[in-house]
Amino acid sequence: MTTRFGRWFRGFGVIGMVALVAAMVIVCAAPRAHAQPFAAVVMDARTGEILYQTDNSTSRLHPASLTKMMTLYIAFEALENGEISEDTPVRISRHAASQPPSRLGLRAGQTIAFRYLIRAAALRSANDAAAAIAEALEGSVPAFAERMNRTARAIGMTRTTFRNPHGLTTDGHLSTARDMSILGRQLYFDYPGYYGIFSRRSDNAGIATVNNTNRLFLGSYRGADGIKTGFTNAAGYNLTAMAERNGVRLIVTVFGARSSQDRLRRVSQLMDRGFRDAPRRAAIRRPARPDYVRGADDRGSGPAAGRVIRLQTAPTTSRFPRARPQPGEAPAAELIAALRDGIDEVIEEIREPDPSTDTDDSGVAPGVTSEEPEESDAPEGLTEAVEQVLVAAVAPERSPLPRGRPRSEAVALAAADTDTEEAEIPVAARAGSGVLGTEDYVALAESGVQVPVTPPARPEDLVAALVGDATEAPAAEAVALADVTAGDGALTIPGLPPIPLADGAEAPAALPEAQAETRIAALEAPAEAPLMPSLEPVASELTVDGDGRILWRDEELLQALSHENPEEPVLAPTIVLTSSSDTEEVAATPTPEIVTHVSTSGGRLWRVELGRFNTPFDAERTLLRVALSEAGTLRNGVRRVTARGGRHVAEVNSLTQEEAQLACLRLAARDQDCTVVDPS
Repeated sequence: MTTRFGRWFRGFGVIGMVALVAAMVIVCAAPRAHAQPFAAVVMDARTGEILYQTDNSTSRLHPASLTKMMTLYIAFEALENGEISEDTPVRISRHAASQPPSRLGLRAGQTIAFRYLIRAAALRSANDAAAAIAEALEGSVPAFAERMNRTARAIGMTRTTFRNPHGLTTDGHLSTARDMSILGRQLYFDYPGYYGIFSRRSDNAGIATVNNTNRLFLGSYRGADGIKTGFTNAAGYNLTAMAERNGVRLIVTVFGARSSQDRLRRVSQLMDRGFRDAPRRAAIRRPARPDYVRGADDRGSGPAAGRVIRLQTAPTTSRFPRARPQPGEAPAAELIAALRDGIDEVIEEIREPDPSTDTDDSGVAPGVTSEEPEESDAPEGLTEAVEQVLVAAVAPERSPLPRGRPRSEAVALAAADTDTEEAEIPVAARAGSGVLGTEDYVALAESGVQVPVTPPARPEDLVAALVGDATEAPAAEAVALADVTAGDGALTIPGLPPIPLADGAEAPAALPEAQAETRIAALEAPAEAPLMPSLEPVASELTVDGDGRILWRDEELLQALSHENPEEPVLAPTIVLTSSSDTEEVAATPTPEIVTHVSTSGGRLWRVELGRFNTPFDAERTLLRVALSEAGTLRNGVRRVTARGGRHVAEVNSLTQEEAQLACLRLAARDQDCTVVDPS
């Protein structure tokens, strides 16, 4: 039995071990996969009505990076109120730069525009960008958390408590699926101009291009256009999503999914259920803007009821400029600091350290991260430990050597006879090349190892000539050809090393000194320019008629005409047609011009048809709704309702081909009928 078990175990091999370990890990990890409770809400964004919710939709759970929806809501509010602008440079603190992933990669001390922090927090879900937004608006994370809680109470998020702007797991930082749906709806209605950020697949964030963490839902579900994902180990995979079909807009919030694929599957199912149950027509009830004077619990009585707030706007200091220092007086330290170039550096030197921002402590427990792990195609439940076991099982013990290149001439020479080898080794050694034995070289070449060949070194005199200063080089002297000598199988030229002659080559005979000097003089003499052909002299006497024309006699032509043969005329006969009047003008034959197309629209000849309707009112309403939703692509078009075949056609004219095709693609994604009509 032992022998049979041994044969079975050897046959099973590594695959059996891997399967056994994988099964153990999956079984051990199964309870942890469902450690986060699942909660979900389906809300009609038009009315705020709850269409479906789980039993624990109001349970306080970890919201993870869904928190950044509130961070961005306050950022948009600050932009609207003029507290900050999109181009305001924000200085990154050590606290913001020390936030754990996911991150944009901000460094302490650098400055970045506020608009890039918004993009990084909305798309990349960057924790360092969210912390930088908080410090830019309120000075510190605790102060910003108070503003987040104040805003949450003002819009009706009664079971939410914020402790940070990014959503990393912290004691007391809790919310509900219902409250996050309320926040997503409030953000959509209050700041529709900024809501489009959540539908971008990627964008420029100043120091990097960031991709949307929600692109899986945006690219797979028809009608999807936002808004935010979230993940931590304590929260699981969260998502607040929004989609619109046929005028019906839904919000779905999911807490505690097991993976990104599980999150997408659950959200898609809830969206499909909501679109089936939601009424086709419903009056839009916009949520009220947050009222920071009356709290969420105010009922018309109490300290907040009828309260009048007076703002102290009188100046407390004189607005006149300070007097300039008199001659002989030492300038004040403030004036010297103001004249310095680096104002930010001066502020950093004189300000007192802020313990909330001048620290490398991120404010969260070590190991907490909101970076979603990359998921492979392995079955769900196959954890990282199992993947490591699989990699170790199939990985080779060592990296294989690359194939050797084809044998070069050096290998062939190395395999030649011993005499050739012994004759070439001293030459190679004198040239600076390494010497390798023939047997070792052939063995390495046959084993597939590429043997490097060291190129011969340049002569020392040539290297010195190349690196020397050209200005200090002595002037070249002419070398007489008579000084060139040949002997001992080499050609000797003054100033150059001997040149060996090939076997059987004869040395050039020495030239006589007189002949050599003659050749050198001929070479040094400048070449004479070629003579230009001379021009015929111009006649000194010219005859001019009354009209200013020059008259001359062609003697050669007259001589030829005097001996002309009638059968071989000197001049060919020419027929010249003239009019009877010098003032009569011959009318030119007009060239026919063919006009194929006349356009005053500059090439904007395409149009899109949005459907055929029974009444012009329905067509006009469709045109208006499409114009509001596709203002970016159809803003240059001309809207028109045309009667064709007893129906009313809603169309947009005067578009380019690109605008028409892009508009129809976007409208088709929203389940709107659209047809592109070309000029033909």
